[in-house]
Amino acid sequence: MSIHTPPAGAQSIAQILEEARSHLQRISAAELLRELQDDEQPPTYVVDIRPAAQRAREGEAYLPEEIDGRHKILVIERNVLEWRFDPQADSRLKDIVDARGYDTRVVIGCSEGYTSSLAARELQRLGLQFATDLEGGFSAWRALLEAGANEGESSTPRP
Repeated sequence: MSIHTPPAGAQSIAQILEEARSHLQRISAAELLRELQDDEQPPTYVVDIRPAAQRAREGEAYLPEEIDGRHKILVIERNVLEWRFDPQADSRLKDIVDARGYDTRVVIGCSEGYTSSLAARELQRLGLQFATDLEGGFSAWRALLEAGANEGESSTPRP
């Protein structure tokens, strides 16, 4: 067998990504903004899983100023994500996860929406049925907010 021939049962990252996304109800930046603006919605935790160097290069994720304070953006790097949201883990974010348990609404974001799909699927496998990811990642989120700010529909973009 060649080193370039996958062993039996191996999948490509494209196949793994497709499988993960088949379980997600991904959310666009516009849909997420509407959800966050809806006073009837329970708290939504938008989680930035980008590494620190990438956040520094691309800019921090933020919510428009008019968004209700019950919604939050959290920075949780990918390597500890499952431990922070598993309702059974001692290292969970107790102030967040204990309030809604397996019904906690989590929207995972990365730079462009690939790694976030894999991460959101893992949260679903832990039982967080309302976990999903942000289509287009924080690149799409920032573009939406900047476009809205230019049209006077949202808060001023932050650096």
